[in-house]
Amino acid sequence: MQQIPVQTSPVLVVYSPGAQMDRGHAATYVSGLGSAFASMGYEVHVVAHAGPQPLPQNFSVHEAPARWYDRLLRVLPTDVQRHAFRLLAEPRLLSELKQTTSQHEYSILLMETFEYRAMARYLRAECPPAAFCIFHSTTFRSERHGLLRSLYKRSSMRAAQTIAMSVDKVFVHGAAMRRNLVNELRLQEPQHVSVVPTGAPDPCEVGEIGRQDARTQLGLPASQNILLSFGTLRSDKDFRTLLIALAEEKDWVFVHAGPEGDMTYEDLTRLISEVGLDDRFILHPRYIPAEEHSLYFAAADLLGACYLDSVTHDSGTANRARSFGRLVLASGPEDLTQYVLENDLGFICDSNDVGSVRDALRGYANMDEDDRRRLESHVRSVAKQLSWPFVAQRMLESPGRK
Repeated sequence: MQQIPVQTSPVLVVYSPGAQMDRGHAATYVSGLGSAFASMGYEVHVVAHAGPQPLPQNFSVHEAPARWYDRLLRVLPTDVQRHAFRLLAEPRLLSELKQTTSQHEYSILLMETFEYRAMARYLRAECPPAAFCIFHSTTFRSERHGLLRSLYKRSSMRAAQTIAMSVDKVFVHGAAMRRNLVNELRLQEPQHVSVVPTGAPDPCEVGEIGRQDARTQLGLPASQNILLSFGTLRSDKDFRTLLIALAEEKDWVFVHAGPEGDMTYEDLTRLISEVGLDDRFILHPRYIPAEEHSLYFAAADLLGACYLDSVTHDSGTANRARSFGRLVLASGPEDLTQYVLENDLGFICDSNDVGSVRDALRGYANMDEDDRRRLESHVRSVAKQLSWPFVAQRMLESPGRK
């Protein structure tokens, strides 16, 4: 009979397949939230696929072994490759989760991301207690972005419903996301579905770098205004509207820093040429690790977070900007625009409306330096209020299933 070791601290087990991957927000999300729980006295275990992004040293990481046939997926297009790997590898990662939870008497099991059907089977078989899950996306029947994604999300609706009704607590990152999840999955008793903000580091944790110092280190223009596009290139971002407006405003430079997603660097460069922005476009074509985030945000004047109207998910990058005192230019999802508006964190634009983006760019450019400093100080004060420890505490205090 297997002996469970005696523990003096509560244990948090986080299931996050992509927590060590160099794409998406899982690495920063799990690091931030896990560190908040660790500061509250929790022993943190993370079950994740092996990857190049290191997690905090005080986390215990549990990985599923790779298989020789994983390499065969590299011949597939990137999007198909990632989806195929997830379907093939998730069952063995869930086996690692089962082994981890059997060896550690955990207080909370948090599923940060997951493949819906595999996770639904796991929950039906294991019925784990004290299980929480996060839905970063709440579209299933209404998914419209990409044929493969749409087919997958629609076919996974029943599995998602099983997950939502099998766990003690479900978390989303906005009121509109909660409403959408309840409606899409037809949840009859959704009292255990709670809204928590997307966390970000406390500004005192990331330090403060001067704008000119950051630009010098990154080789960026010293005198022009910089609009930063940060993170994975995605087709659900409203780049066209943003770039047309930037092309009209000659005192702005557009900088993109981040990896390719379902949109490629070639796609972005082609769009840049179409709108005539070639001479004011700078591309840093790589995944930007967390330790470099402060440089890029410090160098920027505004962060661009413009999405298509059909998007319902939150923006991790827009939330992270507040840690560095940077204003956001946002459009698209209701929860994102409400977040910016209610907390006075930047400018709200209408999707597909070049004029409203142009007005926002001019509004920032015409702001005097004292007003900018006051606004950036305000943004940092909001960041202190909505830091990761606040999110962790909200999760603990949120109601569970009756």
